[in-house]
Amino acid sequence: MSDPHPPWGPPPQDNPYGQQPPANPYGQQPPAGSYGQQPGNPHGQQPPASPYGQPGAPYGQPARDPDRRPGTVTAAAIVTMVSSGVSFLLCALLALLIMVARDDLIDAMEDEMTASQRDVFNGDDLATVITVIVVAFAVWCLVALVLAIFAMRRSNVARILLVISAAMTAIVSLLIITSVVSGLTLIAGIVVIVLLFTGGANEWFARRGQQPELPVGTTQPWG
Repeated sequence: MSDPHPPWGPPPQDNPYGQQPPANPYGQQPPAGSYGQQPGNPHGQQPPASPYGQPGAPYGQPARDPDRRPGTVTAAAIVTMVSSGVSFLLCALLALLIMVARDDLIDAMEDEMTASQRDVFNGDDLATVITVIVVAFAVWCLVALVLAIFAMRRSNVARILLVISAAMTAIVSLLIITSVVSGLTLIAGIVVIVLLFTGGANEWFARRGQQPELPVGTTQPWG
């Protein structure tokens, strides 16, 4: 009669390895989430508020401060201050020359006037008109310079007045465009108008006086 058990091993059992099969073939309880992490997050990290670590700023760049002055506003103010400063110096120099050489200027203008023109006004009146115009332009340049400073300090009223000043400068320069100087002032006026309405300038001026938004669940520091 043959041996019912093979001669090279132990008698057969229900489990050939002599152990009860665990619930997990690797001897560990299955984790709540795959790879031993919390369920819903396979990589074991809390999801950031923004996929790149910064709220509202993709590709890892920091979010732009909405209260930071845009570069276009700064550029508009610089263009205004430079052009107004140069124009003021020219007007001041011209006014000084008129006062110093007023008599010679009057004689030169009367030589150019006809008899009918002399009956209407004389050289002295014309010299006075020219002096008033030059002084008015000099004051205008100073006002534009002050408006540029206040526009940089986020005054929307100064921005509107500065836009009006730049538009008037462009119109006057266009009417008397006979030299390089008037061409430059025409370009400067147009550039200032464009810069004051681009590059986030509208949003920056509109946020003046607004309270910053607080996180949900927080109160005002004085509340």
